[in-house]
Amino acid sequence: METLDYNRLLLVSLWQYNHHGDEGLTPALFEETFGKVYGGHCYEKWTGYFKQNLWDMIAYFRSEKENGQKFCDMVARQVKLYQQKRSQYEVR
Repeated sequence: METLDYNRLLLVSLWQYNHHGDEGLTPALFEETFGKVYGGHCYEKWTGYFKQNLWDMIAYFRSEKENGQKFCDMVARQVKLYQQKRSQYEVR
């Protein structure tokens, strides 16, 4: 197993608990990533069934590695947005 990068995991964790609405995983973002029908299905899983639990949603895609990667890429995009916005407010 490769080493897990603490700083990256921390950033994802901070995003999950502190992001603003536009930095989150929206229905539009799911549709853009997975298409209208499957995106709606995945968004319902994300919000309804998994209650926005990142680890459970990742496990949901266990037999669909391509879609799992799409989900991770979508999260990474929003984490980057979160990080960029927070860096504007850092005191230097």
